[in-house]
Amino acid sequence: FFGTLYHTYNFFALYANIDGFTYNEPDVPLNERPEIDRWILSELHTLINTVDKAYSDFEPTKAGQAIEQFVDGYLSNWYVRLCRRRFWKGEYSTDKIAAYQTLYTCLETVALLSSPVAPFFMDRLFNDLNAVTGRHGAISVHLADFPEADADVIDKDLEARMELAQKAASLV
Repeated sequence: FFGTLYHTYNFFALYANIDGFTYNEPDVPLNERPEIDRWILSELHTLINTVDKAYSDFEPTKAGQAIEQFVDGYLSNWYVRLCRRRFWKGEYSTDKIAAYQTLYTCLETVALLSSPVAPFFMDRLFNDLNAVTGRHGAISVHLADFPEADADVIDKDLEARMELAQKAASLV
């Protein structure tokens, strides 16, 4: 899990530094983002609900397993692999900005969600992300607000369609 998350962050940091991405641009509206961005953000907000419930039920193992499944199964092995070319493009277009914003949001949220079970690693990840963007006034992940799911971002039909696509791809 930590290796996968670390490499996903390194991928993001490498290309973000090359392009000078600092999250200064306004958020690309959700309806203007590609379907893959809307899918991973839907999965992210579903994860927020799952993890919040697990922590509320005093089940940190379930929270950790859900986070690990998201990072390994969705973020790294599906989203990043399918979006690599978007990061490699030469021009700094709206599509590229949306890709950066989406991946940044996922990494930041994973750090916030995982901080109770991996305090030191997630504090470093959070601080590395926040040092460039300054999106949070908190000096530590442990002083930042816990994320809240946005029901408007969750699209269960899109999640189901992508699950079918993943299954079909794995069978091929």
